[in-house]
Amino acid sequence: HATDQASMAMPVNPGRALMVFFSLRVTNMIFSEDLFNKSSPEYKALEQRFLELLVPYLQSNLSNFENLEILNFRNGSIVVNSRMKFGKPVARGVTTTVYLILEDFCNTAYQTMNLAIDKYSLDVESDQADPCKFQACNEYAECKVNRWSGEAECVCNAGYFSVDGLPCQSICELQTDFCLNDGKCDIIPGQGAICRCRVGENWWYRGEHCEEYVSEPLVVGIAIASVAGFLFVASGVLFFLARTLRDQYDKEESEDPIYRRAESLPSLERATKYNPMYESEATTGYSHYYRRYPEPPVYSSASAEASTDFSSDEIRHIYDNSELTKEEIQDRIRIIELYAKDRQFADFVRQHQ
Repeated sequence: HATDQASMAMPVNPGRALMVFFSLRVTNMIFSEDLFNKSSPEYKALEQRFLELLVPYLQSNLSNFENLEILNFRNGSIVVNSRMKFGKPVARGVTTTVYLILEDFCNTAYQTMNLAIDKYSLDVESDQADPCKFQACNEYAECKVNRWSGEAECVCNAGYFSVDGLPCQSICELQTDFCLNDGKCDIIPGQGAICRCRVGENWWYRGEHCEEYVSEPLVVGIAIASVAGFLFVASGVLFFLARTLRDQYDKEESEDPIYRRAESLPSLERATKYNPMYESEATTGYSHYYRRYPEPPVYSSASAEASTDFSSDEIRHIYDNSELTKEEIQDRIRIIELYAKDRQFADFVRQHQ
């Protein structure tokens, strides 16, 4: 009977190769959670049973049939979602032929194999149909089709995961310690799992998993320590800047030629003051010969003439009472005269003090 239906439905002109999806609902079998897991022994046993029943029947009734693949088992008694592949050439209207063949299989399966298959729920679609129609995605998953392979798969929503092929479940159920310290785990649609942490009168928990304990004294202590640390660092920076600017100022001042000339004057004065010719009154008694040049020295013709204005009695007095020889006294007098008259010589003396 099935062979006659197939021969009537198959036209002479060949078509193209294609995939055909179909689903069967077995009403006298009980679904279990293990049938979600494709690696479980129960899934593999039921998969093998349906392949042994369907493949020979389809091969004997359909031309160019190549293989059959069990996609999944879905709850609802047991819904078997499958996909069969036809090789070239494939006749037009093959989906209608497959539907008639499977309907005949439903009628004979109960009589020969004790399988109650609801033929009214039989669904057959070509490869132009939506492949997500035959996926067992639950309410927490979304079916997505790979644009390269055309395969459909269930992708869990944010905050949900699939373990061992089972339907997507909330991470709050799968991971009981997701929120610590008695935090409450909630799923926010589109965002995922969050933890609502416990809050006391002057303490609370915070963090992604409520892992951090916080109290008001601790917060105050951290704030004070932060301010103190900031002030310490700021004072250190200010001290360093002030020290650097001061050193730079001292260096520039010491390199100033005017400053260096002013510093050189006291040494010149000391050289003049403690010259044996001009010792203090306490040592020589010649205080009226003590000469100190003004600060800074003023070089003019009047001062030059005044510096050489020694009377003969004064010079004779120096000769008679000084411990120096006459030649040394004359040398000193000439140096003083040159110092007063020649400005370049005066600068030379100051530089070599």
